[in-house]
Amino acid sequence: MEQIRVNLTLEREIWERFSKLVPNRQKSRVVNELLKSELTKKIRENEEKELSLAFAQAAKDKDRQAAIKDWDVLDTAGWN
Repeated sequence: MEQIRVNLTLEREIWERFSKLVPNRQKSRVVNELLKSELTKKIRENEEKELSLAFAQAAKDKDRQAAIKDWDVLDTAGWN
């Protein structure tokens, strides 16, 4: 895994609390894990927004809605 050194600016209170909770040689690993988790969450939020927008656009598409309606009979065909 390639690593890169970065310089961050944090609120003093956050850094002090972080320093009390996380041992010296584990800070980078913990920050990396927190960032990875937050990025995963943000990516998922963006994907959900894009999907929601796509569904909204599809719902407004009259041709698509007509095609879906043509297949409605299969949904009510009495599946057991």
